[in-house]
Amino acid sequence: MTTQKFSLPQCTAELTLSERREICFVTAGGRRPDAGWLRQAAQGYTLYCADAGGAYCLQAGLTPEKLYGDGDSAGADIYGKLAALGTKIFRYPPAKDDTDLQLLLQQLDGRHIIVSGIWGGRFDHLYSNVFSLLAYKQKHGCQVIMADEQEVMLLLTAAESVRICSDGLQRMRAVSLLPLSSEVRVNIAGVRWPLQEAALQLLHPYAVSNEPLGDFTCDCLDGAVGLYMCFYD
Repeated sequence: MTTQKFSLPQCTAELTLSERREICFVTAGGRRPDAGWLRQAAQGYTLYCADAGGAYCLQAGLTPEKLYGDGDSAGADIYGKLAALGTKIFRYPPAKDDTDLQLLLQQLDGRHIIVSGIWGGRFDHLYSNVFSLLAYKQKHGCQVIMADEQEVMLLLTAAESVRICSDGLQRMRAVSLLPLSSEVRVNIAGVRWPLQEAALQLLHPYAVSNEPLGDFTCDCLDGAVGLYMCFYD
């Protein structure tokens, strides 16, 4: 096992993983991340976008390497501007089964990913995004972090551990453990209500709205869980 750091403007996640890999930053078409946050969060990473995520990158002064989508959210002008900047465009017809993010994930090669432009908007989109990203993670054995300036969620599966570190953890309103499989066993320490080998059930998600006491740790022993954090403005 090895430790790899995933740095975000509001916190750093030190993950215990089976192997170190390249990290790719992806911007999807959900709630627009703050432009300053996005510039800082994406710095130094290869940047890919799904449809409206391309517009978010332009507004932040970023040029993605690749853009995937059907143009129903971003529009031809965004696609044209990005193409002129050198972004490679993968255009699809709107009448398709897979979402733009699913099409993008099919082209990745198992790299760890940080994904922004995920939160907010319609619940069906968010539901599809969470489980599409979990499927990508389980297929490739990689790490996935969903993040913007307001919300962060790490997807953890069996034998994965994380330490969350930040000088600004006082900005964290809550930390929750959301089961993403029928049952999951977890540890969490460094919070107001710690858990040890706790069994969480998909149909009884009770481990919500915990409070960090400082840097804290979480272990996924079995199953799949979302370690969710939300932050004050």
